[in-house]
Amino acid sequence: MDKYLRGAASLASEAGKFSKRLTQEIVERSKEVSSPGHLYDTSEGKMKEIRVHLDSKFDKEKIDGLKRLVAMMSKGRNVKEFFPDVVKLVASNSFEVRKLVYIYLLRYAEQEPDLALLSINTFQKDLADRNPLIRAMALRVMSSIRVQVITPIIMLALKKATTDLSPYVRKAAANAIPKCYSLDPTQQEYLIEIIETLLNDNSTIVLGSVISSMNRVCPERLDLIHKHYRKLCRLLVEADEWGQITIMELLIQYARTFFLNPNGGLEKDVSKLAPPAKQAGFYEDEEEQAEVQLIEKAVLTETLAAPVDPDHELLFRSCIPLLNSRNPSVVLTVAKLFNHIGTTSQCVQPATALVRLLRCSREERYIVLLNIASMAQERPFLFKPHVRQFFIFGGEPNFVRDLKLEILGVVADTDNVAIVMREFQDYVRSSDEELIIKTIQILGRLSCRMPSIAEESLNVLMYLVSSQNENVVAEAVVVIRNLLQLTSIEQNTRIISQLSRSLDKITSPQARASILWLIGQYCTSVPKLAPDTLRKSAKHFPAEAEIVKLQILTLAAKLVCVDEREVCRALLRYVLELARYDASWDVRDRARFLKFLVLGANEGPRPVGDQDASGHGSSVLQSKLHKILLGVKATPVPESPYAGRNRYNLGTLSHTLNSALPYYKSLPPWPMSVPPEAAALRDVEEIGERWNRDRVVAAPVTIISGKEKTKKRVVTLEQFYEESASESEEEEEEVEESEEEADEDDDDDDEASEEESDEEEDTEDSEDENEHAEGSTALIQNRK
Repeated sequence: MDKYLRGAASLASEAGKFSKRLTQEIVERSKEVSSPGHLYDTSEGKMKEIRVHLDSKFDKEKIDGLKRLVAMMSKGRNVKEFFPDVVKLVASNSFEVRKLVYIYLLRYAEQEPDLALLSINTFQKDLADRNPLIRAMALRVMSSIRVQVITPIIMLALKKATTDLSPYVRKAAANAIPKCYSLDPTQQEYLIEIIETLLNDNSTIVLGSVISSMNRVCPERLDLIHKHYRKLCRLLVEADEWGQITIMELLIQYARTFFLNPNGGLEKDVSKLAPPAKQAGFYEDEEEQAEVQLIEKAVLTETLAAPVDPDHELLFRSCIPLLNSRNPSVVLTVAKLFNHIGTTSQCVQPATALVRLLRCSREERYIVLLNIASMAQERPFLFKPHVRQFFIFGGEPNFVRDLKLEILGVVADTDNVAIVMREFQDYVRSSDEELIIKTIQILGRLSCRMPSIAEESLNVLMYLVSSQNENVVAEAVVVIRNLLQLTSIEQNTRIISQLSRSLDKITSPQARASILWLIGQYCTSVPKLAPDTLRKSAKHFPAEAEIVKLQILTLAAKLVCVDEREVCRALLRYVLELARYDASWDVRDRARFLKFLVLGANEGPRPVGDQDASGHGSSVLQSKLHKILLGVKATPVPESPYAGRNRYNLGTLSHTLNSALPYYKSLPPWPMSVPPEAAALRDVEEIGERWNRDRVVAAPVTIISGKEKTKKRVVTLEQFYEESASESEEEEEEVEESEEEADEDDDDDDEASEEESDEEEDTEDSEDENEHAEGSTALIQNRK
């Protein structure tokens, strides 16, 4: 009975404690305000309430007051007056209160260094707290206080945290290293020693932060990585996402410093390889995958590469699984690694992973497409199987659309140019002016690179000349001017005739100037058309734009060289006289130059010193005049605006902005020879068992999966109640049996205790009798 009474008393006591705790929690929750809008109320009455809340005994009120302070800090209001009230809350037991206090201290510690020093003792105590999160947070806040006088204290705390048992505390120590370096750069050598100690850590939680700190404190000390290189490669997959990026960035620098170029400088131009025969697949993805495999084989057989170092190959194998990462930055960094330090054959797989990222958000697509455009400039064959992935979809933003067009113009070749041309023909029929103009520019660059499609491109562009949009017509005429130098004379004559008939309808100065240049350059092919065009242009000479006036003067000079009729000379004198009084100095200068060059050579006075020894100076100039004005011009090679980005590293902000930023650091050149001690220093056996995430994360899953599974069965409601009733009866019987057994055990224990007590009494009596007998015998002997 006493046993049951004691159990009931303990239950009542626990119930009382639980009720008290529940009541206190309900009271605190009732004080919580549901809407966060009150936090931004900065009236005088609310400001007075903050100090009252900070002095409250309830954590919810303290949190409310601190949130008000943080909200006012975010609005730019100075709340430094509450610094003494906030500092005393550093030692609070509430984790939420501490976080808000730390945010406040980080903001005003520099302005109130004397009061901030009052919290240092609390931080030092928190560094010895049992909770690793509190230790890590105390170190993070202490290192963030920008007060010069506490630097020695921070350094001691940092040294102690490097040997902490918790990896989270060691990670906080690694993150605090750059803060200490910016606070006191003279501590660099001591911080490098701490970095070297943390590099020995086998936890993937710590390594990413250590490498990040190393990149900021001592990026040139790559010799520290020698004995940790293989460990970093093996733990790369297990590190967190941003740690993987940091580690790979460092390993790229390391590989460019201590490994030879895997391509060996003997790589062939694989873009000119013979196209492999491919088989049509049922699905589009199957065709792309088959073509990727064929390209890999072709590259492997046609690339003469130097033997790759085993450690270099280890880095490649370690990065391959990261291509399936959910973080686009990780995939982009892997592609950057293979592009800068890998062989051509190894870049095929990262290229496929980059194409997969085109399904991300439009901002991420822009960055990915920028890097694809740069990679395609050097290795266009990598993205040849995925040409359909760069087709434009409706609703895409302009910056994504322009990049896709650039990539299509780069990766198109003889195998897929028909598909690309059909796509371009659809784009030029669009109602979007910017899309049409961009397509025309890409079409012109593609035709210059592949003259075989110049005729088809000219047909498309001539269709656009009749458009009602002046900007489209101007761009089409400019591109036609460049493409006519790639086609035959007969086709040029036909196109120039069509353009001259459209000259009166075209108002764009750039387009009119291009047409006049074409007529002047090919005036021998259109002998009847050129004088008539010059006559009509001379009538409107004063009203034309400057660029058109210059081309009218050039057309007149060229026409006089091939047509000696007086009417052509009269037109030339007329336009020269108009240009003599033009407002543009460039037009006046061009007129003076052409007047002496053309008319001066024939009928003008000879300048002194211009006659040669034979007295035939004018005849020499006349013979060279045709070559000067009508000589064959070099074929223009338009360049992509994204071609210059290759001078920057992929994935960097400088590459995105196409401009070198102050902190940009280019990759070091490949070494001509590698010191033999570098490989020897990497031959270090790892000591200790490395941290394994599976042992931490997958342990509960392993335990649960190891248990035997019970088979499911279906029962009716009556069977369920019968089974439950029988189970309850069995439980009652078991309880009764256990009680009876307990009673029997108690009786047995009582009997056993009584028997033991009787035996003890008998033994005591016998011992007394023996002692008495021994005592009596001793007395008898003494008497004797």
